[in-house]
Amino acid sequence: MPAIATDRLVDLHDDLAYYDTAIAEEMREYVRGRTIDPNRVQIDMELEDALRSFKPENSAEVECRREFLRYKRRIDDVVRELMRATPATVKV
Repeated sequence: MPAIATDRLVDLHDDLAYYDTAIAEEMREYVRGRTIDPNRVQIDMELEDALRSFKPENSAEVECRREFLRYKRRIDDVVRELMRATPATVKV
């Protein structure tokens, strides 16, 4: 998880950490052979929009936002793979 550059980025950092944790929990359940919650295994577009609409005020915030977006894309890749590996009729 990228470090927070300024206090203005705390909420985005927390949202990204929650997204990461939620997907990690579902991946763990999948690896253990348990069913996953298809409502939780979705790409978080609200977080994407929030990251893209954040207006950095200095170079540290620019770099931090860039790292957040890069990290989110990695999580999104996991979500896509998990959705691809899971049948469309997932038991809840």
